[in-house]
Amino acid sequence: MRRTDPLPLVWAVALAATLFTPVAARARVVERVAAVVGDALVLASEVEDRVGPLMADVNRITDPDKRSARATALRREVLERLIDDELIYQQAAELKLSINSDQVDASIEEIKKQNNLTDEQLREALRGQGMTMAAYRTDLKRQLLRFRVLNIAVGSRVNISDDEVRAYYERHMKDGSNVQVRASHVYFAIPDGADAAAAAEKQAQAQKILERAQAGEDFAKLARETSDDAATRADGGDLGYFGKDMLPKAIEELVFSMKVGDVRGPIRVDRGFHVIKLVDRKVKDPKPFDEVKDDIRNQLRGKDMERQTKIYLGELRKKTLVDIRY
Repeated sequence: MRRTDPLPLVWAVALAATLFTPVAARARVVERVAAVVGDALVLASEVEDRVGPLMADVNRITDPDKRSARATALRREVLERLIDDELIYQQAAELKLSINSDQVDASIEEIKKQNNLTDEQLREALRGQGMTMAAYRTDLKRQLLRFRVLNIAVGSRVNISDDEVRAYYERHMKDGSNVQVRASHVYFAIPDGADAAAAAEKQAQAQKILERAQAGEDFAKLARETSDDAATRADGGDLGYFGKDMLPKAIEELVFSMKVGDVRGPIRVDRGFHVIKLVDRKVKDPKPFDEVKDDIRNQLRGKDMERQTKIYLGELRKKTLVDIRY
């Protein structure tokens, strides 16, 4: 029977390697089960160990009700990720996949190169996070295994044709039409199985944030305090620059109709509501197709990989007992 280890994020690198803080050794008299995943358990202590380093921003929220709601949402978010990870690790075992020391060594060298770090600087960075090199290697090994499973199971589903690349170039980059925008958002997730009343409550929360932002409150601060999007929350909801066909259609149509500085929403897409601020808009000079075709292909592939990964994880959940108890 497996148990997922706590994996709190330290920084992102080119390989998408993730650093995680080790669990402090302490006696536990009774362990509460957060979820059953097949024949494995995810423990409540694992959720708390991973949530811990992320609570600094939550604790800065002054309103106790909002602070409690943010902490609850964060715990559920972390639990869902641990469940997804466990499903993937079980698939790795089924596929008889493994990562050896040489592969870990190569990844560490790539991380050092991408971040311009010496061995000592890397160790110092790890020490600053309370982490040993041995613990880092263990966590990196798990992440590499995760990526390998996804590349095999999901990568085979992604096939970006030359026609798709050319079509994207013609629509967005030829003749100076490569408009890019930079936006930020605050996201309110609708829990799985939520009824209409729960969805309406999330919409009401999003509406309040919209009104506060339009009244002049700092949008980045609102995102850090209330957004359910773990990928952008720490950066104030920043989505970066993107062109068309990179985001869900409803969001794209809204964003590209906005003026810089506008805040709009709430808009519902899939499992939640978004409040969006347009930060910048620019038009890039067109480049020859041959210079940008590889970048376009990578962008389109990344977008489809994300979509296919969600589908794949949903398929794993359907064929595996997942009982959430936390």
